[in-house]
Amino acid sequence: MNKLVVVLGMIGILLTGVVSGQDADVDEVQDENLPECDLSIGVTSSGIEYDQTDVTIEVGDTVCWQWENESMAHNVAETETNSDDERKNGGVYSGEANTTVDFRHTFEEDYTFFYMCEPHVSLDMRGKITVGNGTPVVVPEPAERPEPSTVPGFGIVLVTISILGALIVVRNVPRDK
Repeated sequence: MNKLVVVLGMIGILLTGVVSGQDADVDEVQDENLPECDLSIGVTSSGIEYDQTDVTIEVGDTVCWQWENESMAHNVAETETNSDDERKNGGVYSGEANTTVDFRHTFEEDYTFFYMCEPHVSLDMRGKITVGNGTPVVVPEPAERPEPSTVPGFGIVLVTISILGALIVVRNVPRDK
């Protein structure tokens, strides 16, 4: 029985070495395929801010959001504007928040990229990346005021009818004797 336990233990050790060796090779291949970082963004020591919140890069640059063993979990979620509290449907997304992240994205066109940390958006954990020339932030124009009435004297006619109506009512009210 003891020999069987020893043999099974040795087989387990050998298999563990083979599997871990294969995993190391896979990790190395994956690392070789990752784009190099032109800009790295992390988390400040406060733990509730990105360490770079307004940067400009060139088209084709890769931005890497990286942090390790943070006390709180963070992520990167693209938003439509710098004040949105929900991520953009179909936008850039690092996935669920985590305490260790290495998320990379290569920007392929001129535009302004707004992003947030979903768990800390209420604490205003946001950032902005201007890619190339960027795109202007569209500010909605104020609602147009309706044009004034073009019917001349409409107000005067309305006031005159109101006064006449009041006089008729006052004339028909019986008087106490």
